[in-house]
Amino acid sequence: MTDVLTEKGLRVLFVDDDPNVLSGLRRMLHSECDGWETSFATSAAEALALFAKSPFDVVMTDMRMPGMDGADLLMRVREMNPGTVRLVLSGQTDKASALKAASVAHQYLSKPTDAQALKNAVSRARELEHRLGQPRLRSALGGLDGLPSPSSTVRALNAALVDPSSDVDSIARIVEPDLGISAKLLQLINSAFFALPREVTSVREAVAYLGLDNVRALATSADLIQTLASGPEFDRLARQLQAHSNSLIQLARHILPRPRRPADLFTGTLLHDVGLLAAAALVPNAWAELASTSTGPWTLDKEREVLGASHADIGAYLLCLWGMPYGAVDIVARHHDPGPVVGGVLHEVHAVYLAEGLFAEVGPLPGHGCELDASYADELGVTEMLGTWRCYRDELLGGTNER
Repeated sequence: MTDVLTEKGLRVLFVDDDPNVLSGLRRMLHSECDGWETSFATSAAEALALFAKSPFDVVMTDMRMPGMDGADLLMRVREMNPGTVRLVLSGQTDKASALKAASVAHQYLSKPTDAQALKNAVSRARELEHRLGQPRLRSALGGLDGLPSPSSTVRALNAALVDPSSDVDSIARIVEPDLGISAKLLQLINSAFFALPREVTSVREAVAYLGLDNVRALATSADLIQTLASGPEFDRLARQLQAHSNSLIQLARHILPRPRRPADLFTGTLLHDVGLLAAAALVPNAWAELASTSTGPWTLDKEREVLGASHADIGAYLLCLWGMPYGAVDIVARHHDPGPVVGGVLHEVHAVYLAEGLFAEVGPLPGHGCELDASYADELGVTEMLGTWRCYRDELLGGTNER
């Protein structure tokens, strides 16, 4: 069964072996999603035949289907067109299904759902595309289902996962400092597959909930640990960014001790530099050009010239694609450019911007050359607090090897 609505616009393919589900989607989307060109298939084979004729912008599939299941279908879609947004819409909520889909699905939604939820999922996955100037970069990011990890982390985690004496705490201690693994665990545990009553921001809690057997399965079968980039230079960068993120979280919390959205502050700050890791992994030649001192100082404008986007844009697009919370994505997108001050109220993104600027004063990492704008701090009404925060920054740096 194939049906295409002819409105010009976003091309979306829905796949489910239950014709009643597809009929319900067709009725719902016909009135609610004007401008989408929607197609429907009752099997993975039919979906792939449609895809081979002309790639879709978005594929949303059920998990359990006869023949080829949803995860295998999305794997084929990724091979055919990495830039396609890959979503799972399923009534299955067991951990095994979630783990299988983790390596290929950008986002997970649970049945039953409504038109607004579908529109939000699709729109979120594509809303930041205009900030990425190069289509090849968008396509590369679309094929990236996890972030690389330093080889030392890979070795330590692999060893711990086969050690019968390992427990939740020992695994969490290895995982927590790693941006790539933390991002994937937080994405998975907060997805609709688990339908938790609140957002989980603790990596330890995510490990505990999943259980060591499932973390082991995720690390091996779902390619949680990626080795897209390797070698001492990448490992050194990853360790620097890990240490910086951990320090930044503490300073941002010190600046804003009672945030309105503590979960967003933690997640956004922890993952604010994922764009740097993605760029280093996906476009190593451009990364080398950025890092070269012979081409001038590292700036956000230079990133946009060389990469087609800043690391903030890249990170925000990637996390948005993965369905991370809006507030966290906003922090990643604006941590160097928080926008106008409204009402003199200090928000989470302001705290991260201030913390980044204070760290930049004492020796920036790659991509951290934006020192604090004194006039902006004055607009926020925090100028008198900068000295106190600098003292706390120095305490943090005194206990780390970040710089």
